[in-house]
Amino acid sequence: MNTFITPSWVTTDVAVNWKNSIKLVGRFDRSWDNQWENKPQGAQIGFTVQARLSPRMVVNEGQALVQQPIINQTVPISLNHQYQVGCGWSSADDALVVEEAQRYTKASGMALANKADVQAGAEVYKSVYYSIGTPGTAITSDETYTDGVAILRQQGVPDELCAVITPQAQSKLLAANFALFGKQYQEYFSTGQFSAAALGVDDWYWDPNMPTHTTGSFTSSTPAVNGALQTGSTLITDGWGTYAIKAGDIFTLAGVNGVNPLSYADSGMLQQFSVQADLAGSTTGTFTISPAIITSGQLQTVMNSPADNAAITFVGSTGSVSATMTATASKQGLIFNTAAFAFVIADLPVRLAGAMAARKNDKDAKLSMRWAEQYNIQTDQMPSRMDMIVGVAPVLPYFALRCYA
Repeated sequence: MNTFITPSWVTTDVAVNWKNSIKLVGRFDRSWDNQWENKPQGAQIGFTVQARLSPRMVVNEGQALVQQPIINQTVPISLNHQYQVGCGWSSADDALVVEEAQRYTKASGMALANKADVQAGAEVYKSVYYSIGTPGTAITSDETYTDGVAILRQQGVPDELCAVITPQAQSKLLAANFALFGKQYQEYFSTGQFSAAALGVDDWYWDPNMPTHTTGSFTSSTPAVNGALQTGSTLITDGWGTYAIKAGDIFTLAGVNGVNPLSYADSGMLQQFSVQADLAGSTTGTFTISPAIITSGQLQTVMNSPADNAAITFVGSTGSVSATMTATASKQGLIFNTAAFAFVIADLPVRLAGAMAARKNDKDAKLSMRWAEQYNIQTDQMPSRMDMIVGVAPVLPYFALRCYA
Protein backbone atom coordinates (compact mmCIF):
# COMPACT_ATOMS: atom_id res chain seq x y z
CA MET A 1 0.00 0.00 0.00
CA ASN A 2 1.34 3.42 -0.92
CA THR A 3 2.22 5.62 2.06
CA PHE A 4 0.83 8.72 0.34
CA ILE A 5 -2.61 7.76 1.65
CA THR A 6 -1.51 8.88 5.13
CA PRO A 7 -1.79 12.66 4.89
CA SER A 8 -0.69 13.35 8.48
CA TRP A 9 2.57 11.50 7.82
CA VAL A 10 3.14 13.39 4.59
CA THR A 11 2.69 16.80 6.20
CA THR A 12 4.92 15.83 9.12
CA ASP A 13 7.74 14.75 6.82
CA VAL A 14 7.46 17.88 4.67
CA ALA A 15 7.50 20.01 7.83
CA VAL A 16 10.71 18.34 9.03
CA ASN A 17 12.44 19.14 5.77
CA TRP A 18 11.09 22.69 5.86
CA LYS A 19 12.65 23.24 9.30
CA ASN A 20 15.96 21.79 8.19
CA SER A 21 16.13 24.01 5.10
CA ILE A 22 15.09 27.51 6.21
CA LYS A 23 17.90 29.90 7.08
CA LEU A 24 16.76 33.51 6.77
CA VAL A 25 13.07 33.34 7.73
CA GLY A 26 14.00 30.95 10.52
CA ARG A 27 15.55 33.96 12.29
CA PHE A 28 12.58 36.33 11.81
CA ASP A 29 10.15 37.21 14.59
CA ARG A 30 7.34 34.63 14.66
CA SER A 31 5.30 36.12 17.50
CA TRP A 32 2.69 37.65 15.19
CA ASP A 33 1.17 34.35 13.98
CA ASN A 34 -1.49 34.35 16.70
CA GLN A 35 -2.98 37.54 15.25
CA TRP A 36 -4.75 35.34 12.70
CA GLU A 37 -6.30 32.94 15.17
CA ASN A 38 -10.08 33.12 15.05
CA LYS A 39 -11.80 34.84 17.93
CA PRO A 40 -14.10 32.75 20.17
CA GLN A 41 -17.10 34.09 18.28
CA GLY A 42 -15.59 32.86 15.02
CA ALA A 43 -14.85 36.31 13.59
CA GLN A 44 -12.22 36.46 10.86
CA ILE A 45 -9.44 39.04 11.10
CA GLY A 46 -8.71 39.32 7.37
CA PHE A 47 -5.46 39.16 5.42
CA THR A 48 -3.71 42.15 7.08
CA VAL A 49 -3.12 43.13 10.69
CA GLN A 50 -1.53 46.29 12.03
CA ALA A 51 1.41 45.44 14.28
CA ARG A 52 1.67 48.03 17.05
CA LEU A 53 5.20 49.14 17.86
CA SER A 54 6.37 50.10 21.33
CA PRO A 55 5.89 53.84 21.85
CA ARG A 56 8.94 56.11 22.11
CA MET A 57 8.97 58.55 25.01
CA VAL A 58 10.89 61.76 25.62
CA VAL A 59 12.28 62.42 29.12
CA ASN A 60 11.75 65.99 30.40
CA GLU A 61 13.65 67.50 33.30
CA GLY A 62 12.20 69.57 36.14
CA GLN A 63 9.25 69.52 38.56
CA ALA A 64 6.68 70.87 36.15
CA LEU A 65 4.58 68.23 34.43
CA VAL A 66 5.17 68.07 30.70
CA GLN A 67 2.57 65.87 29.07
CA GLN A 68 3.37 64.31 25.75
CA PRO A 69 1.10 62.55 23.26
CA ILE A 70 1.05 58.78 23.10
CA ILE A 71 1.96 58.06 19.50
CA ASN A 72 1.05 54.55 18.45
CA GLN A 73 2.98 53.50 15.36
CA THR A 74 1.76 50.53 13.37
CA VAL A 75 3.27 48.40 10.63
CA PRO A 76 1.02 46.34 8.31
CA ILE A 77 1.70 42.62 8.15
CA SER A 78 -0.15 40.82 5.37
CA LEU A 79 -0.68 37.20 4.48
CA ASN A 80 0.03 37.84 0.81
CA HIS A 81 1.64 34.64 -0.45
CA GLN A 82 0.03 31.23 -0.79
CA TYR A 83 2.65 28.64 -1.69
CA GLN A 84 1.72 25.25 -3.03
CA VAL A 85 3.42 22.18 -4.38
CA GLY A 86 1.12 20.11 -6.56
CA CYS A 87 1.46 16.66 -8.05
CA GLY A 88 -0.78 13.78 -9.08
CA TRP A 89 -1.03 10.27 -10.45
CA SER A 90 -3.59 7.68 -11.40
CA SER A 91 -4.88 4.98 -9.10
CA ALA A 92 -2.92 2.49 -11.21
CA ASP A 93 0.26 4.51 -10.65
CA ASP A 94 -0.56 4.65 -6.96
CA ALA A 95 -0.73 0.89 -6.81
CA LEU A 96 2.17 0.02 -9.09
CA VAL A 97 4.58 2.95 -9.57
CA VAL A 98 4.50 5.65 -6.86
CA GLU A 99 6.71 4.62 -3.97
CA GLU A 100 9.14 5.93 -1.43
CA ALA A 101 7.03 8.87 -0.34
CA GLN A 102 10.03 10.51 1.31
CA ARG A 103 11.46 11.29 -2.13
CA TYR A 104 8.50 13.60 -2.73
CA THR A 105 7.93 14.98 0.76
CA LYS A 106 11.58 15.90 1.29
CA ALA A 107 11.72 17.70 -2.05
CA SER A 108 8.44 19.51 -1.27
CA GLY A 109 9.63 20.70 2.15
CA MET A 110 12.94 21.96 0.77
CA ALA A 111 11.24 23.70 -2.17
CA LEU A 112 8.74 25.48 0.08
CA ALA A 113 11.48 26.58 2.49
CA ASN A 114 13.66 27.95 -0.30
CA LYS A 115 10.70 29.79 -1.82
CA ALA A 116 9.99 31.46 1.52
CA ASP A 117 13.63 32.41 2.00
CA VAL A 118 13.89 33.98 -1.45
CA GLN A 119 10.61 35.88 -1.09
CA ALA A 120 11.35 37.12 2.42
CA GLY A 121 14.82 38.44 1.62
CA ALA A 122 13.62 40.24 -1.49
CA GLU A 123 10.75 41.91 0.37
CA VAL A 124 12.58 43.20 3.44
CA TYR A 125 16.09 44.23 2.41
CA LYS A 126 15.15 47.50 0.64
CA SER A 127 13.58 48.80 3.83
CA VAL A 128 16.93 48.49 5.66
CA TYR A 129 18.87 51.74 5.50
CA TYR A 130 22.05 50.91 7.42
CA SER A 131 24.79 49.19 5.46
CA ILE A 132 28.43 48.13 5.45
CA GLY A 133 30.75 47.35 2.58
CA THR A 134 30.93 48.51 -1.01
CA PRO A 135 28.69 47.31 -3.87
CA GLY A 136 30.49 44.74 -5.99
CA THR A 137 33.35 44.26 -3.50
CA ALA A 138 33.55 41.33 -1.09
CA ILE A 139 33.98 42.12 2.61
CA THR A 140 37.33 40.70 3.76
CA SER A 141 37.86 42.59 7.01
CA ASP A 142 36.56 41.69 10.47
CA GLU A 143 36.57 45.41 11.25
CA THR A 144 33.94 46.04 8.60
CA TYR A 145 31.59 43.66 10.41
CA THR A 146 32.39 45.08 13.86
CA ASP A 147 31.82 48.59 12.48
CA GLY A 148 28.39 47.39 11.36
CA VAL A 149 27.62 45.98 14.79
CA ALA A 150 28.70 49.33 16.26
CA ILE A 151 26.09 51.06 14.10
CA LEU A 152 23.36 48.84 15.53
CA ARG A 153 24.62 49.31 19.08
CA GLN A 154 24.59 53.07 18.57
CA GLN A 155 20.90 52.78 17.66
CA GLY A 156 20.05 50.95 20.88
CA VAL A 157 19.35 47.65 19.15
CA PRO A 158 19.05 44.80 21.71
CA ASP A 159 22.14 42.67 22.24
CA GLU A 160 20.97 39.50 20.49
CA LEU A 161 22.10 39.66 16.86
CA CYS A 162 22.31 37.08 14.09
CA ALA A 163 23.97 37.28 10.69
CA VAL A 164 22.72 35.59 7.54
CA ILE A 165 25.20 35.97 4.70
CA THR A 166 26.02 34.20 1.45
CA PRO A 167 28.29 31.14 1.25
CA GLN A 168 30.85 33.29 -0.58
CA ALA A 169 30.80 35.86 2.23
CA GLN A 170 31.20 33.02 4.72
CA SER A 171 34.24 31.84 2.79
CA LYS A 172 35.84 35.28 3.02
CA LEU A 173 35.08 35.39 6.73
CA LEU A 174 36.62 31.97 7.26
CA ALA A 175 39.75 32.94 5.36
CA ALA A 176 40.15 36.08 7.44
CA ASN A 177 39.97 34.15 10.71
CA PHE A 178 41.63 30.79 10.16
CA ALA A 179 44.80 31.95 11.90
CA LEU A 180 43.12 33.81 14.74
CA PHE A 181 41.39 31.17 16.80
CA GLY A 182 44.05 28.46 17.10
CA LYS A 183 42.71 25.74 19.38
CA GLN A 184 39.23 27.21 19.14
CA TYR A 185 39.12 26.29 15.45
CA GLN A 186 36.78 23.34 15.96
CA GLU A 187 34.35 25.36 18.05
CA TYR A 188 34.05 28.10 15.46
CA PHE A 189 34.33 26.10 12.26
CA SER A 190 33.11 22.59 13.12
CA THR A 191 30.12 22.94 10.80
CA GLY A 192 32.23 24.23 7.94
CA GLN A 193 30.99 27.75 8.51
CA PHE A 194 31.65 30.69 10.78
CA SER A 195 29.00 29.86 13.35
CA ALA A 196 29.80 30.67 16.98
CA ALA A 197 29.34 34.04 18.67
CA ALA A 198 32.03 36.36 17.33
CA LEU A 199 32.57 39.92 16.12
CA GLY A 200 29.64 41.11 18.23
CA VAL A 201 27.17 38.72 16.55
CA ASP A 202 25.65 35.80 18.46
CA ASP A 203 24.96 33.45 15.55
CA TRP A 204 26.16 33.22 11.95
CA TYR A 205 24.34 31.43 9.13
CA TRP A 206 24.92 31.09 5.41
CA ASP A 207 22.13 31.15 2.88
CA PRO A 208 22.54 30.97 -0.92
CA ASN A 209 19.11 32.59 -1.36
CA MET A 210 20.07 36.05 -0.13
CA PRO A 211 18.71 38.82 -2.39
CA THR A 212 20.76 40.65 -5.00
CA HIS A 213 20.62 44.43 -5.17
CA THR A 214 21.66 46.20 -8.34
CA THR A 215 22.42 49.84 -7.65
CA GLY A 216 21.13 52.63 -9.78
CA SER A 217 23.41 54.69 -11.99
CA PHE A 218 24.09 58.30 -12.92
CA THR A 219 26.35 60.30 -15.18
CA SER A 220 28.59 63.08 -13.87
CA SER A 221 26.59 64.71 -11.08
CA THR A 222 26.97 66.80 -7.97
CA PRO A 223 23.72 65.79 -6.28
CA ALA A 224 22.56 68.15 -3.56
CA VAL A 225 19.56 69.02 -1.43
CA ASN A 226 17.33 71.54 -3.17
CA GLY A 227 15.90 73.72 -0.42
CA ALA A 228 16.61 74.05 3.30
CA LEU A 229 14.51 72.77 6.22
CA GLN A 230 13.14 69.74 4.40
CA THR A 231 11.51 67.11 6.59
CA GLY A 232 9.40 64.03 6.01
CA SER A 233 9.71 61.00 3.75
CA THR A 234 10.49 62.86 0.51
CA LEU A 235 13.64 64.74 -0.46
CA ILE A 236 13.86 67.35 -3.23
CA THR A 237 17.24 67.30 -4.98
CA ASP A 238 19.11 68.83 -7.88
CA GLY A 239 22.58 68.83 -9.42
CA TRP A 240 22.04 65.64 -11.37
CA GLY A 241 23.24 64.56 -14.74
CA THR A 242 21.15 61.72 -16.12
CA TYR A 243 20.17 59.28 -13.38
CA ALA A 244 18.25 56.06 -12.79
CA ILE A 245 18.15 55.49 -9.03
CA LYS A 246 16.78 52.18 -7.72
CA ALA A 247 14.71 51.37 -4.66
CA GLY A 248 17.14 50.10 -2.06
CA ASP A 249 19.97 52.48 -2.97
CA ILE A 250 21.53 54.02 0.15
CA PHE A 251 22.88 57.54 0.64
CA THR A 252 23.95 60.07 3.27
CA LEU A 253 23.39 63.81 3.57
CA ALA A 254 26.26 66.07 4.57
CA GLY A 255 25.83 67.44 8.09
CA VAL A 256 22.88 65.19 8.99
CA ASN A 257 23.66 62.80 11.84
CA GLY A 258 21.33 60.19 13.22
CA VAL A 259 20.04 60.00 16.79
CA ASN A 260 19.86 57.18 19.29
CA PRO A 261 16.11 56.34 19.41
CA LEU A 262 16.26 55.69 23.18
CA SER A 263 18.36 58.59 24.44
CA TYR A 264 17.89 60.99 21.50
CA ALA A 265 21.64 61.67 21.68
CA ASP A 266 23.68 62.43 18.58
CA SER A 267 24.93 59.14 17.11
CA GLY A 268 28.07 60.84 15.86
CA MET A 269 27.49 59.20 12.46
CA LEU A 270 25.88 60.42 9.28
CA GLN A 271 22.39 59.00 9.02
CA GLN A 272 21.97 56.57 6.16
CA PHE A 273 18.79 56.69 4.09
CA SER A 274 17.31 54.16 1.66
CA VAL A 275 15.47 55.15 -1.51
CA GLN A 276 12.04 53.51 -1.45
CA ALA A 277 10.96 53.83 -5.11
CA ASP A 278 12.76 53.78 -8.45
CA LEU A 279 13.23 57.20 -10.01
CA ALA A 280 14.85 58.22 -13.29
CA GLY A 281 15.42 61.61 -14.88
CA SER A 282 17.94 64.42 -15.10
CA THR A 283 18.84 67.68 -13.34
CA THR A 284 16.29 67.41 -10.51
CA GLY A 285 14.46 64.66 -8.65
CA THR A 286 12.21 64.12 -5.63
CA PHE A 287 12.97 60.87 -3.84
CA THR A 288 10.90 58.82 -1.45
CA ILE A 289 13.17 57.90 1.45
CA SER A 290 13.36 55.95 4.70
CA PRO A 291 13.71 56.83 7.46
CA ALA A 292 11.73 60.03 7.27
CA ILE A 293 13.63 63.19 8.22
CA ILE A 294 12.22 64.04 11.67
CA THR A 295 14.18 66.60 13.69
CA SER A 296 12.35 66.64 17.03
CA GLY A 297 9.77 64.91 19.17
CA GLN A 298 9.21 61.28 20.06
CA LEU A 299 9.83 59.98 16.57
CA GLN A 300 13.02 61.97 15.93
CA THR A 301 15.41 60.29 13.48
CA VAL A 302 18.08 62.95 12.81
CA MET A 303 19.77 65.83 14.63
CA ASN A 304 18.76 68.40 12.04
CA SER A 305 17.34 68.79 8.56
CA PRO A 306 19.82 69.13 5.70
CA ALA A 307 20.97 72.54 4.60
CA ASP A 308 20.24 73.84 1.14
CA ASN A 309 22.85 72.43 -1.26
CA ALA A 310 23.97 69.82 1.29
CA ALA A 311 25.94 67.15 -0.58
CA ILE A 312 24.33 63.77 -1.23
CA THR A 313 26.64 60.77 -1.35
CA PHE A 314 25.36 57.41 -2.60
CA VAL A 315 26.88 54.12 -1.48
CA GLY A 316 28.57 52.78 -4.60
CA SER A 317 29.20 56.18 -6.20
CA THR A 318 32.58 57.83 -6.78
CA GLY A 319 31.71 60.59 -4.32
CA SER A 320 29.53 63.70 -4.22
CA VAL A 321 31.25 66.15 -6.60
CA SER A 322 31.24 65.45 -10.35
CA ALA A 323 30.48 61.89 -9.26
CA THR A 324 29.25 58.91 -11.22
CA MET A 325 27.69 55.60 -10.29
CA THR A 326 27.56 52.44 -12.36
CA ALA A 327 24.85 49.82 -11.95
CA THR A 328 26.50 47.18 -9.78
CA ALA A 329 24.99 43.92 -8.56
CA SER A 330 25.75 42.71 -5.04
CA LYS A 331 24.35 39.95 -2.88
CA GLN A 332 22.88 41.34 0.34
CA GLY A 333 23.73 39.81 3.69
CA LEU A 334 21.82 40.86 6.79
CA ILE A 335 22.84 41.34 10.42
CA PHE A 336 19.78 41.89 12.59
CA ASN A 337 17.89 41.39 15.79
CA THR A 338 14.96 39.00 15.38
CA ALA A 339 12.44 41.78 16.01
CA ALA A 340 13.53 43.58 12.82
CA PHE A 341 11.38 41.39 10.58
CA ALA A 342 8.18 39.39 10.95
CA PHE A 343 7.36 36.13 9.19
CA VAL A 344 3.82 34.85 9.68
CA ILE A 345 1.95 31.68 8.78
CA ALA A 346 -1.76 31.07 9.26
CA ASP A 347 -3.83 27.89 9.30
CA LEU A 348 -5.61 26.87 6.12
CA PRO A 349 -8.89 24.96 6.51
CA VAL A 350 -8.90 21.17 6.23
CA ARG A 351 -12.66 20.71 5.78
CA LEU A 352 -12.57 20.51 2.01
CA ALA A 353 -15.49 19.06 0.08
CA GLY A 354 -14.70 15.58 -1.24
CA ALA A 355 -11.00 15.78 -0.35
CA MET A 356 -8.82 13.92 2.08
CA ALA A 357 -6.84 16.56 3.92
CA ALA A 358 -4.65 17.10 6.97
CA ARG A 359 -2.82 20.03 8.49
CA LYS A 360 0.51 19.89 10.27
CA ASN A 361 1.19 22.43 13.02
CA ASP A 362 4.71 22.36 14.41
CA LYS A 363 5.00 24.40 17.61
CA ASP A 364 8.80 24.61 17.53
CA ALA A 365 8.96 25.97 13.98
CA LYS A 366 5.58 27.75 14.27
CA LEU A 367 4.66 26.07 11.03
CA SER A 368 1.26 25.34 9.55
CA MET A 369 1.06 23.26 6.39
CA ARG A 370 -1.90 21.57 4.69
CA TRP A 371 -1.93 18.52 2.44
CA ALA A 372 -4.98 17.54 0.38
CA GLU A 373 -5.74 14.80 -2.12
CA GLN A 374 -8.89 14.28 -4.15
CA TYR A 375 -9.89 11.42 -6.47
CA ASN A 376 -11.37 12.30 -9.87
CA ILE A 377 -13.66 9.46 -10.90
CA GLN A 378 -13.87 10.77 -14.48
CA THR A 379 -10.12 10.51 -15.16
CA ASP A 380 -8.92 8.05 -12.50
CA GLN A 381 -6.42 10.71 -11.38
CA MET A 382 -5.49 11.54 -7.80
CA PRO A 383 -4.20 15.14 -7.74
CA SER A 384 -2.70 16.31 -4.46
CA ARG A 385 -1.25 19.53 -3.18
CA MET A 386 0.73 20.92 -0.26
CA ASP A 387 -0.25 24.49 0.72
CA MET A 388 0.81 27.18 3.17
CA ILE A 389 -0.17 30.84 3.42
CA VAL A 390 2.53 33.24 4.63
CA GLY A 391 3.50 36.87 4.92
CA VAL A 392 6.64 38.87 5.68
CA ALA A 393 7.16 42.46 6.82
CA PRO A 394 9.95 44.78 7.97
CA VAL A 395 8.74 45.79 11.43
CA LEU A 396 11.78 47.60 12.86
CA PRO A 397 14.18 48.11 9.94
CA TYR A 398 16.67 50.06 12.09
CA PHE A 399 17.24 46.78 13.99
CA ALA A 400 19.10 45.53 10.89
CA LEU A 401 21.89 46.39 8.50
CA ARG A 402 22.83 45.21 5.03
CA CYS A 403 26.20 43.72 4.13
CA TYR A 404 27.29 44.20 0.52
CA ALA A 405 29.01 41.02 -0.68
